[in-house]
Amino acid sequence: MGRVRHIIWDWNGTLLDDTPLTVKAATVSLAAINHPVRLTVDQWREVATRPVTRTYETLCGAPLDEAQFRILNQSWLSTYCSGEAEVGLNPTAVAALELARSAGVTQSILSLYLEPQLRARVTQLGVADHFTDIWGTRDGWKNLQATKADRMLAQLAAVGVSPDEALVIGDMVDDGDEAVSIGASATLVSTGDTSHQRLAASGFPVASTLVAAVRPALLTN
Repeated sequence: MGRVRHIIWDWNGTLLDDTPLTVKAATVSLAAINHPVRLTVDQWREVATRPVTRTYETLCGAPLDEAQFRILNQSWLSTYCSGEAEVGLNPTAVAALELARSAGVTQSILSLYLEPQLRARVTQLGVADHFTDIWGTRDGWKNLQATKADRMLAQLAAVGVSPDEALVIGDMVDDGDEAVSIGASATLVSTGDTSHQRLAASGFPVASTLVAAVRPALLTN
């Protein structure tokens, strides 16, 4: 890892401590398409991936069609939004954000969550002033099949940072894969939607807290 000038943060499962709510919403959604599954957080962490369509097909044990995915998406959003107000930041989020800011590293959020809700939650949780940009998605249906690499490049261009000076911090192997695909570095955290074992098997650096994810990057500056 070279000098880090900017950190791109994932939101759900990374800065936001919402994995239990994500699992609840997924369970309700699967029941809505007649695939009831007794899903636990540990089970979710062993199968969750992006695009999330692949996760649902793994849990169902069969391909799903567009109509089913639309029902899944609508049910997931309804369930998630109804419980979102009770979800807080990861316990080490504020300390990690402050650590990066004190070192002069700029930060942004790049999420597949709906942008209006994302911006509202970041503001409600009192951390909006840490970020140069907060990007989500404006199409919940496309979110099921979305990836982040192109938008990572666009966001870095917007802040004037080259990919080799950026660190992506997320909770899924896909975050690391997409970061590497654009020439950025990645550190993955085991407090979200993926088990420590799966993250470690990916070969990316794995941290057990957000502070631990940030600190090594600052040592290179």
